[in-house]
Amino acid sequence: MTPSLAHRPLSRSLAFAVPLALVVVLSGCSSKASTSSTSTTRAATTTTSTTSAAAAATPTTAAGGAVAVGSVTCTNVTGTITFTPPLSNTPTGPETTRLALTATGCTTAGSSGTQVTSGTATATIQSSTNGCVSLLSSKPVAVAVAWSPSSIHASVASFGGYAIVTDAAQHTGFGLPNAKGSVSVAGSFAGTDNGAKSTASTDSNLTSVQLLTACGTAAGLQELAIASGTVTFS
Repeated sequence: MTPSLAHRPLSRSLAFAVPLALVVVLSGCSSKASTSSTSTTRAATTTTSTTSAAAAATPTTAAGGAVAVGSVTCTNVTGTITFTPPLSNTPTGPETTRLALTATGCTTAGSSGTQVTSGTATATIQSSTNGCVSLLSSKPVAVAVAWSPSSIHASVASFGGYAIVTDAAQHTGFGLPNAKGSVSVAGSFAGTDNGAKSTASTDSNLTSVQLLTACGTAAGLQELAIASGTVTFS
């Protein structure tokens, strides 16, 4: 399906009726390094950390293929967003949102590598509540994309925030980044400025009224289909 170009910001009156689906951010992990009892162990740890940091800062090839330069645009984004437990107007506890999208219709620019045929995007966010309204607040979103063919190294796009938009048929959609949000890309297709010009936009198959109705049922909103969208990493 060709994505609509007639997006516009969702009005304030509708905003509180829309359960924000595209609140996907890869959760980070932190750990405390244990103190070694010998200077030899400390030296080995320091050497390993320095080597790893240098490798991450200057990627050329990596597991999954070579890091591609330039930019990529995909014009057909579809998939699903699932909510566990389902989104509800009467929250019951913490909630996990999972994103699984496929991007096709891809073209590259300024890249001498293999042509992209498709991409698969995934992300997860842990929320303190499964209430519909609580998900409206814009949050950072980090999405990992595996490209096909697999000879192209993956990308991770980190958006500083998102905006809720609607298409011409009033389907709820999600634009990234929001007006004041930053964006960066690690891995392939980071352009010349670490992906600062990257954007993404998706349209669901439900209007704001339909979303609110689903949240108000006993079953809640378990899944949201993404019917169309576009993405550019540059």
